[in-house]
Amino acid sequence: MTDKSKRKKVKIRPGIPWGKNGKPLPENNQEGDIHEEDEDDNPSTQTTLNTHEEQESAKEITLQELAELLQVTPDDIFEDESCCAVPISAQENQDSVVQLIERSVNQHFPKPPAELERNLQQHLLELETVVQTQLERLASRITCKELMGCLLECYHHQTIDHLLGLLQNISTSKNSFMLLNWVQHTYLSRDLPAAASPQRVDHIKYVDLILFTEWVTKAKDKLLENVQKDVRASLEKILQNERSQEGGDSDEAFIQLNVDSIQCTNAMYKSAETVSKTLSDRVQEVCFQELLVFVRRYTNEQTEILRNQTQKAEPDMKLFLKTLQNCEALKLHVQTKSHKIKTSPLENTVKALDEMKDGTFKLLLEIVAGYAESHLQNYFKSKNKHFSKLVEEVKMRFPKLMWCQDVQERVMDEVYKLITQLYVKHLVQSNQRKLKKCWSADVWQKVTDDAELLHSTISDVTPDVQQRNLMLLKITELLKCKDPDGLKLEVTSMQQMGITKSEDLELLLQWKGLSNREVREVLEALPDHQPRPTSVSWCSCFITR
Repeated sequence: MTDKSKRKKVKIRPGIPWGKNGKPLPENNQEGDIHEEDEDDNPSTQTTLNTHEEQESAKEITLQELAELLQVTPDDIFEDESCCAVPISAQENQDSVVQLIERSVNQHFPKPPAELERNLQQHLLELETVVQTQLERLASRITCKELMGCLLECYHHQTIDHLLGLLQNISTSKNSFMLLNWVQHTYLSRDLPAAASPQRVDHIKYVDLILFTEWVTKAKDKLLENVQKDVRASLEKILQNERSQEGGDSDEAFIQLNVDSIQCTNAMYKSAETVSKTLSDRVQEVCFQELLVFVRRYTNEQTEILRNQTQKAEPDMKLFLKTLQNCEALKLHVQTKSHKIKTSPLENTVKALDEMKDGTFKLLLEIVAGYAESHLQNYFKSKNKHFSKLVEEVKMRFPKLMWCQDVQERVMDEVYKLITQLYVKHLVQSNQRKLKKCWSADVWQKVTDDAELLHSTISDVTPDVQQRNLMLLKITELLKCKDPDGLKLEVTSMQQMGITKSEDLELLLQWKGLSNREVREVLEALPDHQPRPTSVSWCSCFITR
């Protein structure tokens, strides 16, 4: 029980009988003082006892009768038996009245179950039922408004004490949310029997705001503590599951990490929203703090896994796509919430995910560059080699995947650009005469065929990919053109289309066989051409940018 000194003393005026209407009876109440026709017009007449029936119902009760009504034994409360017959309104019985009510409340209040975590919901339902039943029974029989107020005050004190005990013995966020919801939607509800009693008592005004506010603060702190603990445990389990499914090939395995982690944090936020908008913001901040720790651990572990893949003869490119998909999904989730909450964990999480994406792209393109270089070197220097071998390997390493279409489209776009650049580099490094022996006299048609095959292969994987082979197609037109004016038009068109730079054009024109003077004349036709002060390396401009 709460310290009695904190309670407001119930003031019951001695010697004045109290009726069911909650008002003290007038000393000289005479029947007929109020005319029947005035009762409906004058509201004050409704609070005055003026009938024989009301006067009979206004009899005072003694301490003994109150004890029987409250269903408690008063023996050790009364100093002598004579006190039992004294009306409860007597000044000397004030403390005894409070003790009787406290004993009744304590006696009828349900005790917490042995396994509270498992049975909290059932216990709260029992608590609600017991209190409702007792108040419903007493509200219809207690005619003194102040006495009813004392009863409600005791029930509120006992309830807050009880809630504090429950709070100290729950350890999950689920039960924390359940308890707070019960307090907000049940405990603070105005639908108590006292509200429908003859006295029309508003039970909320008998809540001790100081004690209640202290409990709410403790409940909020305990909730945030449990949320942090539960989110951390859930994210750790997700990370462990990711480690065990490193080689998993199912669509579910590839998206499980980002789906589960997003659901974990969202569930906490939505649960908090049912209690309070302010609380939901605090819960989300805690969730994002834990998500940042999770992302840093995930990216560190994943970086090591992907680096190990680059050392393998047959690296699993789907692991790179999976990492990119996870980073993209988590980043989108964080950015979606960032307009509501501005905290450093959000910014740091986005930064960590961006760094992971950049690092993953770099490792992936290093792998592509490695096998593309190997194929192209053989293709441009050996007889009976086919460009189809390179595109077949691209198709084998990057099968069409439904679970990461957007990510795969961006990856294939970068792969497409990389292979095109490497192809041009090897082309201008090759000797035209030797190349015609290895391929055929019609080198330009071979370049066109390769450009079309490359685009067709990439499009099979990602149908909406941007056409990146325009440079190869334009090269064939450039190299076949014999007219100086026509060359100027071709290089201007290529630059305007943004598919090459003036440095690249200079290399291509030199490889075509033009003299330095002829190259300068053609390039001077470009609108923004600036002469280069030094010579250009044959391949430096075609290194992957």
